[in-house]
Formats: sequence, structure tokens, C-alpha cells
Amino acid sequence: MNAARLTPTLARFAPTAARFAARFAAVLSLGLASAGASAQLLLEKDEVRELQGVELTEHLGATLPLDATFTDADGRSVRMGDYFNDGKPAILALVYYECPIVCNLVLDTLDTSLNNLDYEIGADYRLIVLSFDHGETTTHALNRRERTLRNYTVATGAEVRAGAVFLTGDETDILRVTGAVGWDFAPLPNGEWSHPVGLTVLSPEAKVSRYIYGFEYPADTLKLSLLEATEGKIAKSIGERIMHFCFRYDPTAGAYSVEAMALMRLGGAVTVVFLIVFITGMLIRERARNRRLARSQAGPPDSSIIETDAGVSPGRSDRYAANTAGQVP
Repeated sequence: MNAARLTPTLARFAPTAARFAARFAAVLSLGLASAGASAQLLLEKDEVRELQGVELTEHLGATLPLDATFTDADGRSVRMGDYFNDGKPAILALVYYECPIVCNLVLDTLDTSLNNLDYEIGADYRLIVLSFDHGETTTHALNRRERTLRNYTVATGAEVRAGAVFLTGDETDILRVTGAVGWDFAPLPNGEWSHPVGLTVLSPEAKVSRYIYGFEYPADTLKLSLLEATEGKIAKSIGERIMHFCFRYDPTAGAYSVEAMALMRLGGAVTVVFLIVFITGMLIRERARNRRLARSQAGPPDSSIIETDAGVSPGRSDRYAANTAGQVP
């Protein structure tokens, strides 16, 4: 293609490209700023313990004891491994059902957050609530499960009921699970328990993937935690895959935030695709303009060729008629 002709075309589209680059930079800066602001809302570990004297030691990557045996809310004996055989992650809440304030606040807040999460219990992940008080019974677990199911509005049915797991157990197996996740607790003189406050997110292989501290569990934090636990496999849209790609957990802030390098890589890829489409469109447009120009410069077809053809045809007809007239029938 003639470079002289293409240069004015590039010049005409340069402002469009400049505006696109400016808008992308603005979106990038806004994302970084909002991510930093959300991180400031989270509490430190020392601020979320119910009482001092207990510790939560993070055991990221540790596996829950799959052979640990418990009793579910329907009175059935189950193994922890029964809930990690179909590729679904889980949210684990360690509580005791007769807790006067804190545990009910944790579970009620979690119920609200799960209603704002567009993943479904049972279909996309499991909710596992385990009492660390070995004196509690199936009745306690059943009452709390029914309360959670009444609160849950995203979906209903047998799959949701099967995915909302409320357990009790003996002291030995409880300690195996709490030890695996680093969850410390201790009895108090008044019969209650001192314990940390928060959730543990588990991978489909029952490995500890993330801890969420405190009394607030934003839906976007839960979503990012579940995406991280499954390496993005439960993502339902391109947007969720972008979230999984661009957001990373910041242990110093205790929150997910935009990873600048990941966002820059994504922005670079988007820019490259835009430029490819942009330049391809310009080339196609320029070629089409050159074809139209070439046709206009060529002018209409040469009429002399048509006249020559028209003049030959009668001569051939006359000779054919003369030959035919000289033939004897």
C-alpha cells in the first residue's frame, strides 16, 4: 500500500486512539484506588478475637483429616471426606451453636453475605459449619441449619439442603480439624468458650486456601476466595475470570486487592487487541478506497470494441446467406 496515502488516514484516527488510551489509564487508576480503599476496611487478627488467650495460626495448604467422623444435622454418621469428592470448594465456619452472641452473629452475617453471592450453596460450593463444643448435639445442629436455610434466598431445594452441612462430633475428631486449620479455643469459667472469629475457605481437595477474619464477609471477598480456592474453575463469566486474574490476596491488609502487574498485563493485552482491530480496519478501509479510486480512473468500457463486434456479426450472416443460396437442394 502507498505509505503516503496511509499516513493521512492514521493521522485522522490518532485522536481516537489517544482518547482510548486516556480512558483506559483512568479506569486503571480508579481500580487501584478503590482496591486500596476496600483493603482499609478489614480488621487485624488481634482485633477480631473474642477474647485474648487463643491463637489462630494460619496453616495455608494444610489438608483437613478426611477420615474424621462426625454426625450431621439429620443424625447420620459422615466423614469429612464425604464433602470433598466432587470438585467443589467449601466455606468452613468453626462455632458452637449455643454461643450467646458471637457465633450467632458470625452465622447470621454469613447468611446475609451468602444471599449477596451469585454462587449457590450445593451447586457451586458447600457451607460446612462444625461445632467445636463436643457436648453439643444433633438437635443444636438441626436448629441452626433450619435457621440458615430459612434465611437463604438464592436457591431452594434438595441440592441446597445437601450443601448446607452442620456437624457435631467427639472431642478427638474436632481437635483434628481445628488443629489442621490452626484454630485454637479454650473453655471459660462460665461454661462458654474463647475462640477466634472468622471463616476458613477450603479447596476442592480439602486444603486450607484462605482465612477471612472478623465479623464482615463481603460477597466479593467470598467470591474471590472461592475463585482462588478452585483456581478460577467455578468462574461463570469472563468478568469473573478477569477478577481471578487481576485480584490477589494481600496478607498485610487482610483483603483482596488489584495486583498492579496483572492489571497492566491485562491492559497491555487489551491494548494490543484494540490496535490490531484498529489497524486492520484502517487497512481494509484504505484498500476499499483505492479500489474505488482505480475504478473511477479507468472510466467506462471502450465502445469501439462493442461496435467492431457488432460490425462483424452482419458480415458473417451475409456470407452464410450467400453460401446457402448457392447450394442445390
